This record gives sequence, structure tokens and C-alpha cells, in this order.
Amino acid sequence: MLGSQNAITWTVFASRLTPFVSFDIISYAAGLSRLHAWRFALATLVGIIPASFVLAHFGGEAVSGDLGRTTWAVLGLGLITGLPLLWIAARQVRKDT
Repeated sequence: MLGSQNAITWTVFASRLTPFVSFDIISYAAGLSRLHAWRFALATLVGIIPASFVLAHFGGEAVSGDLGRTTWAVLGLGLITGLPLLWIAARQVRKDT
């Protein structure tokens, strides 16, 4: 039972780090599982913290009024979002060949 608790906890944590994954679906699935509430809360909290800091930092840069800083903020967010997607696409292309 503890093994499944750990696996579900890590799944919730990873989903919170992954952009474009609906929190609603993961939360609903975790609610249907036997995951303890404290494990769900901890995985959610720890998984959301990095994205919160990144978005707050880049958001502050974007509204700073300095065009150069805003440009770098937009490029930084684009890289953070785009690099994992490019990595997944490259793996898919490599798998298909």
C-alpha cells in the first residue's frame, strides 16, 4: 500500500510541475484513489512553488516598464515552456525513425 501511496504522490507532484496539465483532472483522479489528504496537499504545495516563483519573477519583469527587461522576460518564459515541448517532440521523432 505504501508503494502505491508514493507513486501517486510523485505523480501529483510531477503533474504540478508540468505545464499544460489540468490540475482538475489530476485532483479528481487523486480523490478517487486512496491517497492520503496530507500527501496530496504536500505534493501540490511543493509542486506549485517553483512555478509560482518563476511566474511572479517574470511577471514583475514584464510590467517593469523597461522594454529590454520585458523582452527578456517573454523570451525566458518562452524557453521555459518551449524547451520541454521540443524535447518531447524530438524524442517522438527519434522513436518513429
